[in-house]
Amino acid sequence: MEKSFSATETDPFGHGLMAIQAAETRMIFIVGANIRLMESAALSLFRAGHIPVLGQWFWPLVASDMASDARLDASGDPVGERLLGRCDAILRVDDPGADAEVLIDAARGRGLRIYDTVDEAIAG
Repeated sequence: MEKSFSATETDPFGHGLMAIQAAETRMIFIVGANIRLMESAALSLFRAGHIPVLGQWFWPLVASDMASDARLDASGDPVGERLLGRCDAILRVDDPGADAEVLIDAARGRGLRIYDTVDEAIAG
């Protein structure tokens, strides 16, 4: 884990300055049904100094392979399963649905923190 830090950096997109303050940088896997809400939560987490990830961001990388590979089709959510192996916590946004509940249960089994709000995830 990263140590505490406080810094002001130039936004990489040229939108001025942004303050980054985090007691501990965590990689947080965001699950939900509404992609816009999930991406909004991701931006808030990023601004707070964390590393947010959404499984949907990785699906274009594997979509063509999955269409031709029956083993991947049978494995459920290989992207989500890999992310669980690397993330420190999960943030549940809105009603994630049955597929995400499987990932949340797996996260609980691994001892990961499960957050229900962005503020809770930022606070840790």
